[in-house]
Amino acid sequence: MSGGFNVFDVRDGLISDFSNYIRGFISIRDQRIRNTVELEFEKGLLWPDPLIQLNPSFKRGGHVTDLVDQGLLHAECARVFRRKETQEDTGTPLRLYKHQVDAIQAATTGGNYVLTTGTGSGKSLAYIIPIVDHVLKNGSGKGIQAIAVYPMNALANSQDEELRKFLCFGYPGGVGPVSFRRYTGQESRDEREEIQSNPPDILLTNYVMLDLILTRRTERRLVDAAKGLRFLVLDELHTYRGRQGADVAMLVRRVREAVDGTQMQCVGTSATMASEGDYDQQRARVAEVAGAIFGSPVLPDHVIGETLERVTPEEDVTAPAFVERLRSRLASTDRTTPASYLEFRNDPLSIWIESTLGVQREPKSDRLIRAKPISITGPAGAALRLSKLTGVDVTGCTKAIEEQLAASYLPGNRQPDTGAAPFAFRLHQFISRGGTVYGSLEPVEKRWITLQGQQYVPGNRSSFLYPVVFCRECGHEFYSVTRAKDSSTGEIAFRPRMFEGYLEIEESEEETAQGYLSIDYDNSWPEDPDQIVERVPEDWVEHGKWGIRIKRHFRGRLPEIVEVSPDGRAVSDGEGASIRCLFTASPFRFCPHCGVQYVSGRAAEYGRLATLATEGRSSATTVISLSAVRALRSCDGLDDSARKLLSFSDNRQDASLQAGHFNDFVQTGLVRAALYEAVKSAASDGLMHDELPFRVFEALNLPFRQYTGKDPDDVPRAVRQKIDSTFRGLLEYIVYCDQERGWRVQSPNLEQCGLLKIEYLGLDEICADERRWSGLHQILANAPPNTRETVCTTLLDYMRRAVSIDVGCFDPDEQKRIASRSSQNLIDPWAIEPEGRMRRASTTYPRARLHNDYPDCFTVSARSVFGRYLRRRTTFGSLQALDQADCLEIIRQLLGVLSAAGVLEAFPPESRDPERVPGYRVKASAILWKPGDGAGPARDPLYFLPGTAGEGRVNPFFLQHYTTGARQMTAMEAREHTAQVASELRQEREVRFRTGELPVMYCSPTMELGVDIRDLNAVNMRNVPPTPANYAQRSGRAGRSGQPAIVVTYCSSRSSHDQHFFRNPAEMVAGSVLAPRIDLANEDLVRAHVHAIVVSEAQLDLGDSMSKILDVSGDNPTLALNESIATALSDRAVTTRARKKAERVLAATLEHLDNAHWYSDRWIGDTLDQALRALDRACDRWRDLYRAAKFQLDEANRILGQPGVGRDERKLAERLHGEAVAQIQSLGNDEDVRNSDFYSYRYLASEGFLPGYSFPRLPLSAFMPGRRDASGRSELISRPRFLAISEFGPGAIIYHEGSRYKIHKVILPPREIVGDQGIVRLSSVKQCSRCGYIQSTDPSDTHDICANCGSRLGGAIPNAFRMENVVARRVDRISSDEEERQRLGYELRVGFQFAVRGGTVSHRRAEVISAAGRPMAELAYAPGATVYRINLGWANRKEHEADGYDLDVIKGTWVRSQTRGARTEEQDDEDNSGRLRCVVPYVEDTKNCLIFRPKNPFSISAMATLQAALKNAIQLEFQLEDSELAAEPMPSRRERDMVLFYEAAEGGAGVLRRLLDDPAAMGLVARRALEVCHYDPETLDDKERASGREDHCEAACYDCLMSYGNQLDHEMLDRQLPEVVGFLADLRQARVESSPTPAARGDHLRRLLTKCESELERQWLSFMNNLDLRLPSDAQVLIDEAATRVDFYYAIDGGPEVAVYVDGPVHDTSDKKRTDATQEEALRNLGIMTVRFRYDRDWDEVVREYSGIFGKASVGGAAR
Repeated sequence: MSGGFNVFDVRDGLISDFSNYIRGFISIRDQRIRNTVELEFEKGLLWPDPLIQLNPSFKRGGHVTDLVDQGLLHAECARVFRRKETQEDTGTPLRLYKHQVDAIQAATTGGNYVLTTGTGSGKSLAYIIPIVDHVLKNGSGKGIQAIAVYPMNALANSQDEELRKFLCFGYPGGVGPVSFRRYTGQESRDEREEIQSNPPDILLTNYVMLDLILTRRTERRLVDAAKGLRFLVLDELHTYRGRQGADVAMLVRRVREAVDGTQMQCVGTSATMASEGDYDQQRARVAEVAGAIFGSPVLPDHVIGETLERVTPEEDVTAPAFVERLRSRLASTDRTTPASYLEFRNDPLSIWIESTLGVQREPKSDRLIRAKPISITGPAGAALRLSKLTGVDVTGCTKAIEEQLAASYLPGNRQPDTGAAPFAFRLHQFISRGGTVYGSLEPVEKRWITLQGQQYVPGNRSSFLYPVVFCRECGHEFYSVTRAKDSSTGEIAFRPRMFEGYLEIEESEEETAQGYLSIDYDNSWPEDPDQIVERVPEDWVEHGKWGIRIKRHFRGRLPEIVEVSPDGRAVSDGEGASIRCLFTASPFRFCPHCGVQYVSGRAAEYGRLATLATEGRSSATTVISLSAVRALRSCDGLDDSARKLLSFSDNRQDASLQAGHFNDFVQTGLVRAALYEAVKSAASDGLMHDELPFRVFEALNLPFRQYTGKDPDDVPRAVRQKIDSTFRGLLEYIVYCDQERGWRVQSPNLEQCGLLKIEYLGLDEICADERRWSGLHQILANAPPNTRETVCTTLLDYMRRAVSIDVGCFDPDEQKRIASRSSQNLIDPWAIEPEGRMRRASTTYPRARLHNDYPDCFTVSARSVFGRYLRRRTTFGSLQALDQADCLEIIRQLLGVLSAAGVLEAFPPESRDPERVPGYRVKASAILWKPGDGAGPARDPLYFLPGTAGEGRVNPFFLQHYTTGARQMTAMEAREHTAQVASELRQEREVRFRTGELPVMYCSPTMELGVDIRDLNAVNMRNVPPTPANYAQRSGRAGRSGQPAIVVTYCSSRSSHDQHFFRNPAEMVAGSVLAPRIDLANEDLVRAHVHAIVVSEAQLDLGDSMSKILDVSGDNPTLALNESIATALSDRAVTTRARKKAERVLAATLEHLDNAHWYSDRWIGDTLDQALRALDRACDRWRDLYRAAKFQLDEANRILGQPGVGRDERKLAERLHGEAVAQIQSLGNDEDVRNSDFYSYRYLASEGFLPGYSFPRLPLSAFMPGRRDASGRSELISRPRFLAISEFGPGAIIYHEGSRYKIHKVILPPREIVGDQGIVRLSSVKQCSRCGYIQSTDPSDTHDICANCGSRLGGAIPNAFRMENVVARRVDRISSDEEERQRLGYELRVGFQFAVRGGTVSHRRAEVISAAGRPMAELAYAPGATVYRINLGWANRKEHEADGYDLDVIKGTWVRSQTRGARTEEQDDEDNSGRLRCVVPYVEDTKNCLIFRPKNPFSISAMATLQAALKNAIQLEFQLEDSELAAEPMPSRRERDMVLFYEAAEGGAGVLRRLLDDPAAMGLVARRALEVCHYDPETLDDKERASGREDHCEAACYDCLMSYGNQLDHEMLDRQLPEVVGFLADLRQARVESSPTPAARGDHLRRLLTKCESELERQWLSFMNNLDLRLPSDAQVLIDEAATRVDFYYAIDGGPEVAVYVDGPVHDTSDKKRTDATQEEALRNLGIMTVRFRYDRDWDEVVREYSGIFGKASVGGAAR
């Protein structure tokens, strides 16, 4: 293959490496279990047969020169469009694909067109060639003639480079005939100014920047230059979905209006989009969507799809003659692969492979389409098909197919004209986590053993299957169980319990205990107490006058003999088919079979017992990444640019974690391998401390550039020597840190692998010198020298493994020098960050630990592990055990002897120690480093009993890794590429990755689209993507240039989504991109674009900072809108011009707006009148943040200005001062950072005033003071607030750029602060336990009845705290021990609260009535409701613990609680008890909500199923994306009585209200839901599966109810539940009876009539009611600020507040008219719209004019 690159060899090597890694952790004693596991592994349990997917050939069209000759293109195009590699290269002719030629021809018609083809099809040329041709014909320098819009800057950057090759290469001075520039926001101020002064012919941009060009005054010149724009291109059209797609559609309309684009031609390119129906129907669907986005029609004939062609001749591969040729080809004894292209393409095997794996004929259209991917091997594989067809054995067929595919890449077989391989293909490998062994409780020789988890033994419901775990030392098997005792009957049962590696507390009314059962094979566990004493750890035993016995507190931890039946019941001895077992309670202290003793440690159960799933996702991804890159590096024929791996993750934090994990794994492996080489070269002499760093440095042999980033030739020799000295000091520090015991659970060190032996200089002589021991404790004095040496070695190892080592690199002053020099001279991962914490040496004190001992104190007492070791009778061979006093005396004497002999360094006693005991450290000069043979790890007598199987075993993967594999990791480096990374860094990494200098890049979906990354042969996915469309985009990044490619996807065993596609990979691999869905009838969205129009028309310069919009002058700024802005937006001439423009823009959208309840002829004018008020409201959040930072700054200055302030208080004030300054700078955007959240235009977009393009509205940010971006500004990371409540919760961990950060503080806004001391304001949340409604957050509210369901409210949640922005503090570097993001277990609760408008609770009620008149469900629609997400506290807190977290309410820091664990910030030394409050954080956001509650209660499974069915149905019916609609079970996940639906997209989708307003909507949704569940919506026939699927859907599948987002509900979903199917069937014919208010319509009307003060008002109400129009929210409402009482008051859903006056004759007088005008002006200033009409006006005409307020009368008089 490709110059030695054999993708099958790469796959086999990768699987081998992964297999060796996971097997290295598995030790299984039982032969049957071991054989079962090995057999399943061999069958590919964790790595099934890979799928093969040939990249089909696109049909070729003519050369560019042919189109020039035909007169279709300008003559200069023949010179421009050639293949060029360098500036001087004139290039070779460029041949186009047929679809490119079709697109060029479509462009000549002047009509809009869309190209929808696969990856690597050259879509960009389909618009670049027509654009360049137009400019050449029209003349360059005549303004902007084409704008190309990209969804990501990376795509624009990539296109800029491609254009440079065509339009600059081959032209003198690099100046071509057509100019182009990139204008994406990444440019400097000077670059922007130059582009504005000299507009190019072609402008490359993104949609956000294009919006800014239209809106900002500074870009006015670009808009003027684009007058008469000819081309507007939308690249990657399929990405414009939902709210974002609607925003882009409105943007296109605004562009057309702004540039007078009557002749503007819209072009879209897209990945292959699919929908139901034949090819013509699919093109019509794409044309419909594209037309909606473009705002002008697209003909279906102008939707250009890919045209494929065969490489080989097309033959009937089932014809007998062909089969015989094929059989002869396979059966030939001298079979050789083809040696020429002609021979290859005519080979019958090539023909069969292309027909099977490449292309097939579409039945209806007879078009060539891509074949579905299949595996070569396996029961459904191509080899078996070939074998059945030809009669040749499967093995031979497998080999023949692989050889033929490999031969495709031989130089002689490449296509003569293009040099491309005839068969380019991708290999798709899915890999899963190790999983679990399950077994039945039966005799070992006949028990059921399987790796397929289920509840019972197949066919036997009287026999449970239990998860099986294994002792990490001896491999003995244990069943993971929960022992439960029925409190009423006393019966005991053992239930299966999934092993998670930590202890769980299960809620139950029974007496339970977690633990493990092991079968007592041959009654080996004794019942005689005297014999038991001999089997347990010695420190469990005590001696006395009574003899020897088990200590009291250990007796309950002894293995207990029980008789257990296969169904888990504890029974009497010999009863039925019971078996004798041992029950060992958690925690697992020692293994009763091998005797190994485990002590408490951070590894918990996970470090003692193992499953097959020992590896985690991060380690698996790292191993896969290393294996892939190593394989690519070993291929001689590959360019350096192709030796790389791109890995995807769906979470940016996961990408950060993975990059850090990889780099730490590589660094650790490199240093350990170098240490091994160093000690091995020293052989038996060993290495001493003074030569250790030099030898490790030499063995590492790292190129200078790799640890400095500099060319050694550019660095003076003296400086280079100094840098190397710094690097050696760092290596020394790393090597000594690596002595710590068990600090890398997943990566055993050299000592644990038996590759390193540590000895202590002269220790044998010291122990043999009797003079040193005479006069000491008699046990030491009488002990033989070899016993003393063993005990001393054990003590020294114990200290060394606690890093109690006296070495220079642990000296604080030396560490400061190392850190300072490394940060200046070394690069990541070798540099130590300035704020990074370095490991300090511990000091060993022979005493018990003191209260508040200093952190680096390591105590060795009689009760310590070493003390217990000394007290064993076997240690000194004593018949009588030592008491604790003697033991402590011996420890102190041992330390004294070793100190006197120079092995230990003594240190003065701690001042807090009443005994004044000195401390000790092992001298580095006494340590002798020697090589081990790898036969076994160093035996640690502290943790293993003598004579037991506790010698341990070496992990073979790491043995090989340190001796050979790690040496291949030189220049291995990974970086993250996510939206969390600054754009400058992302671009730099793209360049490095493109050239192969950066071999591994872990990215979020930012790299999913077509960014140019040159040759790429390997793609990894850290999780299964959400949809097949995502997978197609990601996998399509590899093999784009015709080279073979491997795509590896890791499937987490804990994700049902991942596991579904692991079992059904073809569903993911063969997936396609669906046509987008958009809704242009969204009022908030359209309003934001109208605001953008008026801002542009007013020529407002909103600047780069909100401080340009608001008045921030003076010590106490008003923060009011600047007068110039208020004046401009109030100018009638401005609003008049803006209205005309907005009307022209919306003219292309009227077909979408005609049925919108909110739109009327007055809507645009009313929106413009309220624009100033809307802008003012949008500034409120910035004002709060500014005031909070200003308050903190002033408070810090006050403290710093006081004389006599204590050191700690001053230090705190200085820190607060620095943080406040940084926050004010960030809020002020002082550095002109245009991607800042507080850049004025971006901020106003996030607030909904300007178009937001789905950017999170009201995000929360984490300030990271320790990091600076490219401009030197403090970095901040933002999250949507509903994610931030957990991701930014107390003590939460954030992963970023190789480090872990901890949330330690919240920024307290001034609106939450009361009193002189700035104490935070807290509230009380009353939530209904029956429906989840939030009654109030006001402590003064005394209501105790739920406003939604009428239930009595329970107790309130006290001290609720609205969470705002937070501050993070760096903790440490990401290590290779972190497998998953550390996500703290928070208990989150969701609630909702109706909005109050005009003093009235704003929600509407409706009842769903069946055709038989039976109430089916209740609906409550709440526009603009507040949805809460409340963080109640740690999920595993004890029942008696209060909700919440301790917060310092002045400083804003989370404080460690003595009762709530140590997950939050450390307790300050100062007394802050008076400032602590236990608070419950919450966030809130405004959403349109619908509460759906069935009248009759459903089961929890039925409610989960109904929720999923209705959510999917609403999305399908109203064309929403999955992310635009959310559904929450209420009141909780465990008590599902109703479903809360809310429109999650920013600004809402505007569909939920239609379920009440449109009488037919609910029936349509019900039909969709039945279709979703695979039922015919008319006949209710069960279709059993989705269209085109083969497998029967039993309960739920990804075509019906399951999704990436509802994985927690997967086990409950069941589409066949009769109660759900019956409910949906009745819902088809049901009607919705809705009221405009919370009350019934009749009740509300009567209340309004009672309030009326005139007959005229009553007549108006009757008129409205008779036409079923919208009734007012209230009547006779007094508005003091305007000194008026309005007749009627409307609070419109998602719209304005409206005052309605029905004027009688009294208002005809001049004085009354003046009063009315004054009141109207006052109302307008308050943002309240006014509708006033005379008594004698035609009321029908009034209703039509203000239909957005009063509603529209439908046929028959029903309002909508």
